[in-house]
Amino acid sequence: MGTGSSSTKHLPTVAGAPGTLPSVVVSPSSGSASRSTVPLPSLDVRVLQSPQARELYITARPTERGSTAQQGRRIFRSIRDLLAQQNAWICLERIFAPSAQLPALREIRKQEYGVVDDGVEPTFLIAEDAPGIMPGVQVYAIQVAEKPGIISVADAKGRLFNIQGCRWLAASALRGPCSEAGPIQARAAFQKAESLLAHAGGDLRSVARTWIFMKDILSWYDQFNQARNDVFRRHGLLATEGAVWLPASTGIGVSPADDFRCAIELLAVVGPEGSVASHKAAGRQKSAHEYGSAFARAAVARTPAGTTVFVSGTAAIDASGASCYPGDIAGQIRMTLENVTAVLQQLSVRTEDAVQAIAYCTSPKVRDEFLSRWAWRVPWPWLVASGDICRDDLLFEVEVTVCLGACRIP
Repeated sequence: MGTGSSSTKHLPTVAGAPGTLPSVVVSPSSGSASRSTVPLPSLDVRVLQSPQARELYITARPTERGSTAQQGRRIFRSIRDLLAQQNAWICLERIFAPSAQLPALREIRKQEYGVVDDGVEPTFLIAEDAPGIMPGVQVYAIQVAEKPGIISVADAKGRLFNIQGCRWLAASALRGPCSEAGPIQARAAFQKAESLLAHAGGDLRSVARTWIFMKDILSWYDQFNQARNDVFRRHGLLATEGAVWLPASTGIGVSPADDFRCAIELLAVVGPEGSVASHKAAGRQKSAHEYGSAFARAAVARTPAGTTVFVSGTAAIDASGASCYPGDIAGQIRMTLENVTAVLQQLSVRTEDAVQAIAYCTSPKVRDEFLSRWAWRVPWPWLVASGDICRDDLLFEVEVTVCLGACRIP
């Protein structure tokens, strides 16, 4: 078991009693006691508040039948109204939808958002989960007195929040030339990230969390890892003797819109030393860098209203780095949730403080198993999306974001 204690910066204070998933999670429901018919709320909002700022984590999912356009219009209108009510600004936004509906949804979003649309493109992702169904939208927003600044470098844009001497940079839909191969696109996206960070006064060591969405991930994941390693090595995040500093990350086989092979999102903290702590190993898993992937199992970051724990994309991988339960959907779901819980326990984080979570499923069968027998036992604001995992023998992956002391808006 990894200790997770290795980091190059001091860990922000983490308060709260250790949390555990309900014991019933270890064994799924059986017989006819399925909860698949229990509807999920259309708009789940979790809030972290301090005298300086208020952070909002929004998970929006359609609950009514109707066209994808109707679903999208209801979702974007609800988000717009909430942001206006809370006087909050979008920090990050990702939209999962069927590819055929993305052009219409782009226009609907623009119409419904109005002045909320600040010109920073969200990350549009292709999710063909079910015919006519839009999986949903995730938004991270911040309520502050001053509107965030917009940083532009070529065609890349980011939002910069300044609060009491600390800066937070959020960037989405960072991509390379669409005509190029995946590794070239990835390198170009990282270069854009570097430029935005430099304009904000930071660098790659300022990054707490990345999300990397890849088309056909299984065909070029090794090449992607090499490209990322090269970038990180050039900036001193990797050294000959091993990892020096790594952000939490998700690398997942969900295709970016418009036929791009790679799209990157990031959240960085440009502030005093100790604003971010990297846990390269955590819970029951050792450092992913030991088998070639340059990311930390978790990161703990100072955020505008408090402290946030980012748990990286996690699957049924043991301490040796081996995939477990091949072909066993329930076994992989169980082990994945246990692996995530182990990270939260080590960091003394309450599971009920989860503010956003994504379950990535490789097939409708995996999705149905998770929704009917597992999701309702883990009371997190789930968004479930289809996508390939980084290994062909893995069927399921989870990421979760936890804010210490967060509450839910009814």
